[in-house]
Amino acid sequence: MSEALNSILQWLNTHPELAGLATFCISTAESVAIIGTIIPGTVMMTAIGTLAGAGIIPLWQTILWAILGAIVGDGISYWLGRHFNERLPGLWPFRKYPTLLENGEKFFHKFGSMSVFIGRFIGPVRALVPLVAGMLGMRPLRFYIANIVSAIGWAPAYMFPGILLGAASLELPPDVAFHVIFMLLMTVLLVMFTIWFIQKLLTLISRQLDQTLTHIWNRLTRSSLFKPLTQLLKHHDSKKSHGQLILATWFIILGSALLYLFLFIMVDGSEHSINTILFHFFRSIRTPSLDNIMLAITFLGEKTVLLPVIIVLAGWLVFKNHKYTAWHVLALGILAAGGMEVLKYLAHSPRPWGLLKSSESYSFPSGHTTLAVAFYLGLTFLLLQLSQIKYRRFFYYLVTLVILAISVSRLYLGVHWFTDVLGGWLLGSTVLILVTISYNRQKETHLKAGNILLTVLITLSVTYSVYAWRNFTHLKQDYVMLEWPTYTVTEAAWWDQQGKHLPFYRINRFGLSSQILNLQWLGDLAAIQKTLLANGWEIPPAYDWIDVLHRLSDVNSTEHLPLVAPIYLDKKPSITLIKRMNGNTRQITLRLWDSRILIQNSRFPLWVGSVEITPRTYSWLFRRKQNAVALTPAMLFTTTPQEYTQEYNIKEVTVHLNKSFRPQAQYMLLIKSR
Repeated sequence: MSEALNSILQWLNTHPELAGLATFCISTAESVAIIGTIIPGTVMMTAIGTLAGAGIIPLWQTILWAILGAIVGDGISYWLGRHFNERLPGLWPFRKYPTLLENGEKFFHKFGSMSVFIGRFIGPVRALVPLVAGMLGMRPLRFYIANIVSAIGWAPAYMFPGILLGAASLELPPDVAFHVIFMLLMTVLLVMFTIWFIQKLLTLISRQLDQTLTHIWNRLTRSSLFKPLTQLLKHHDSKKSHGQLILATWFIILGSALLYLFLFIMVDGSEHSINTILFHFFRSIRTPSLDNIMLAITFLGEKTVLLPVIIVLAGWLVFKNHKYTAWHVLALGILAAGGMEVLKYLAHSPRPWGLLKSSESYSFPSGHTTLAVAFYLGLTFLLLQLSQIKYRRFFYYLVTLVILAISVSRLYLGVHWFTDVLGGWLLGSTVLILVTISYNRQKETHLKAGNILLTVLITLSVTYSVYAWRNFTHLKQDYVMLEWPTYTVTEAAWWDQQGKHLPFYRINRFGLSSQILNLQWLGDLAAIQKTLLANGWEIPPAYDWIDVLHRLSDVNSTEHLPLVAPIYLDKKPSITLIKRMNGNTRQITLRLWDSRILIQNSRFPLWVGSVEITPRTYSWLFRRKQNAVALTPAMLFTTTPQEYTQEYNIKEVTVHLNKSFRPQAQYMLLIKSR
């Protein structure tokens, strides 16, 4: 097989003008039933991708031909299934190997219309699902929608490793290119395995919990002592009554967690480790464009947007004579909004600092998160109860992502602590569970899910648009991030390193001391950079994708700067320069930040920085090594001491650090212009 593959690749290398036709034929054959199980299409598509990535054959045309071939191949299988229909089990090879067709049918019955899309990416059933879809009478329009969409994703995905390898081979040595691809593939496989493992574990836990609670419910129904409880938790469908006990159990668990968190906030306050860490992290990634996106997302949880929707929906339900559902919709909104206000009043938790103008209300719990959980999950529950949609988990996952986005927007904008958002999730969930238990006690007359969804979407669009139009501009101004406070010291105090505000450590994205600052420079930033460039320092080249591969794969990664620039006081470096030391065998990096410290009677600002050895990508996986260097004037300047001391006063000091950093004594340079 490898010889045949090499022959095909050599032929394509010699005849690149025919690469599109060859790709189309291979992609088509790989997608046709039975033929696709024989032809190693995955390997061949990756190999073709390698040629495309290396520029031997055209890239985009090759991908397009692969997509067309996949569409045609699945289409052939589909129409073969429709043509032979019930005769398929009697034809070869299904007559001899009936399990082939049986596996395809099981897969199709399990996933329905989505099986055509999902099956495209699963090797054992990829070529059989279209055949089974045709045999079982799937409508052509639904088939071709799934066929075309899946082919657009399948072809680039299967060719991507080869494209990456081919492109890397142009810039990297073959052994390095292979190492890069291998690392990336292993990372993808690890992520996929982790997701699969978590999903299986959660499914197992859920199944075991369901069985346990079902057993408990059966015991309770036979007990005269707990009969009132079973009546309280009854379901209108007797076969689902044990589900009420499951909901009640989760209500107790989540309610207890909410009570514990509330007491914790009351006793300990909000400014503790996890809150501080996430607060600093989100401050460090804020950008004007991302501010606009997060502000638009956060409006989806605004009470003046959601509460009118709840009122309109309840009114529409009353108008349609569905009062039972209407009262529960109103109860959901009232309990969520009321519970939120009560907890805010009782907790008296202040909001995070750092905004130009923060809300005057208290912080715990997050009202946006509370209402988003109650409203969006509650609406999804109601709509799915009224419809016969399969894969209900998909819709819950989708809505959960929306709520997560709203929650993250509150943290990003700096208007809530993490514990506020967590409290919002707990409060919204407990309210929703309580209302759901009550709603399940009585069967409502038939409701049309489409009408409910249309009413909600129209009302939500109106309330969202009005609120955004009236408040977007001034809220954007209110949520402007304030700079860190400044401190003033005398030049003599700074030169002697006396004062509690003088920095010795760099504060990272999580608000933690993570690196020793071994350079302080009092002077004009442009003049400092000009001096350093004249003394052998260089501006690092702009990042390209080869640099990214080196850092991700940890291949010669010390020759390339980290992908994420280190920060100090939530700001990126004002200057970043590199220099080769010891005969170009070691690269050191110099970074300078605004210190936020003002020197009295000085016309220059004070800059603080670090000079360190460029670290490996995954150095944290290995034994901790100090990247800081024993900084000396000779490392900064290539000129003689007589020359640079004419322009600058330089002082070498020793700082005694706490025990968390080694070495215990750190050398630091203080520099000021004459």
